[in-house]
This record gives sequence, structure tokens and C-alpha cells, in this order.
Amino acid sequence: MARLVFRDFDEFAEAITGVDGRFIPTARSTAEWWSEGVRPGSVSLQQIQIGSPTTFAGDGEFGRYTLGLPMTDPTQIRIDGHFLEEDGYLLLQEDQPFTFTGQDVVRWAGVSVPADTKLIAPELFTSTRTGGGPRTRSALEYLNRLRWVVERAISSDIDLNEPAAVAAVEEEVSICLTHVLERSSKVQDRHVGRPQFSRSRVIARTLSLIEANEGQPLFVDDLCRATQVSERTLRNIFHEFFGVGPMRLLKVRQLREIRAALLRADPQRDTVTRIAARFGIWDFSLFARNYKALFGESPSRTLRTPPQEVKVRSSLSWLHYASRIFIDDMRPTADSHVDDGDEDDAPVMIQQAEPVPLRAKS
Repeated sequence: MARLVFRDFDEFAEAITGVDGRFIPTARSTAEWWSEGVRPGSVSLQQIQIGSPTTFAGDGEFGRYTLGLPMTDPTQIRIDGHFLEEDGYLLLQEDQPFTFTGQDVVRWAGVSVPADTKLIAPELFTSTRTGGGPRTRSALEYLNRLRWVVERAISSDIDLNEPAAVAAVEEEVSICLTHVLERSSKVQDRHVGRPQFSRSRVIARTLSLIEANEGQPLFVDDLCRATQVSERTLRNIFHEFFGVGPMRLLKVRQLREIRAALLRADPQRDTVTRIAARFGIWDFSLFARNYKALFGESPSRTLRTPPQEVKVRSSLSWLHYASRIFIDDMRPTADSHVDDGDEDDAPVMIQQAEPVPLRAKS
């Protein structure tokens, strides 16, 4: 299958099999965002490359089981605030929301099968899904074999009209999946210091405040009052889950929403200034510089994008997916105030770079 290179982050997200969600890039792209894959029979095999530091909030796709195998260093990938282990992978299915954070270019391999597949014993999937979150571990030798099979199947010229070839690929994939799942175990989350529910509650209240004030300016003090934690604690928790502080995440989300509005707008009737002002932008020269640094093009160029290059997007945003993950399930009390003294929660710094425009290959 030919490699597809994406200019639009939502279009890229929609091309990923087995996952529903949205990306927010947190720094400029230093590589292409691409996807390639094949579908021999009922199996979907895919490789993707995420071309910039980013945060993703999403869920497993309805009616499918999907294994996500990191093809770059897994120990530099955070899932729900935790780094993956060397022998770690993701086991995704519907109603299992999660967050992903990468601080560099990341590549994944994916293997997706229908929930009613006859290739794999269904109890292997259900027995592996114990505990919360998709993080799972297995024997490294079997994970590496499955990675090799995915790469080989995608890079070779499989004749999908030849039943014998399709059956051979399906059989090889089912054997590899069985070996991986039979030796899998869920990962128990262990946070040092603060309890997990406090982290989720802090993020949930922050996201709720952001959603309630869409397009309006918010400040660190506003977020701290809503979450009842210090600026340091709020920053550390957001670095832990998203790789950036809350205000930077808020800023890139604002730029992302403005981009979506520009792509939907009519350049004959709308202007960049008018659209950006609706989102609370008042310093337009600073906005233009930040926009170009993140997306690699000026806002006016985005506005002039031909309509045929823009697809209709779902109204479900990153915030919608993230809000499913972080639930404010407790009332604030004196005892639930988050401890600010954890030295293990030092923020992770992101090195900024200039963006490379994402472009689609013909």
C-alpha cells in the first residue's frame, strides 16, 4: 500500500484503524505525519508516524481489538501519565479511553481485528483486559516477531485478490497475536506521592474550566483556583500526562481550534482577524508568529486553502475525548488537597523548534 502523508491532524487521526481520538501537536513538526497499511482478510495492519511532539486523547474503536506496538523507543512514550516499558504495548478496545504523549517523532505499528474474530480465542483478549488503561506487557521476543510480521506484510506486494496469500498472512498474524496475548500481563499503575484520583480530579477541573470558557482568556491563577492546587503542582501534573504545562496546552488548543475555523471559513467573506478575534486573540502579530511556528504556514494561507482539500470533520474535539478520561468524582475536601512537595514530579522540558509544513502527497 502506498504511504499517505497528511497535512491535517484530524485527517491523520481518522486514518488510524482501531482508535478514535484527536491530536494536539505541542511543538512544530520535524518529520512527516504518515500512514501505510494493508487489510488481508479481516486483519488490518498499519504503520503510522507522528511527526512532532504531541498529546493524544482517544478511545479504542467500536467493535474491534487493536494492539499498538511502539516502533520507536517505548520508554520515551507516556500512556496515561506512565512511561511504557521496553516490553510494553497497548491493548485497545471500545470504552477504554486513554492519553498518549510523545516528546519527539514516534512510530507505531497496529494490528486490528474484529471483536467477533475467529482467528483468536476471544478469552485471550478478555483475560488480558484486567485493570484500567491499555498498557500491557508481554515477552519481548514475541512482540518483536509481531512487529516484523507487520512491517513485512506492509512492505511486500501482497496480492489481496489471491485467497491463498491472504489466508497465509492471516494465519501468521493470528499465531503471533496468540503468542503475545498468552504471555501478556496488565501493568499496575504506581504513582509516587500523590494518589491517582487527585491527579485525575485536578485535570478534570482544569478541562472543565477550559471548556466553559472557550475562546476566552484564562490565566494560571484561574486554573489554580479551580483545582485548589499550587501553580507548581498543576504544572507538574500536566507535564506528567501531556508533556507540557497547562497554559501551553491551552494555547496550542486555541491555535488548533482557530485553524479548524479558518479551514471551514469562506475567504471571500471572512478574515483572519475576525475569526481569531472570536477566540480572544488581540495581539495579532504574536498570534501569526505562534501559528506559523506550530503549523508551518500563515493563518491567511490556511484561510485560502481550497475547499476540495478540506474534509468535513467530526465535532468531537480533543477536549471531548480527554474529558472522558479525567473524571471529577469527588468533592474537594481539606484531605484531598494535593501535596506540593513531591520532588519526583519535576517537569519535563520540551525543546522548541521551527515547524515543517505537513503536506499531502499526490
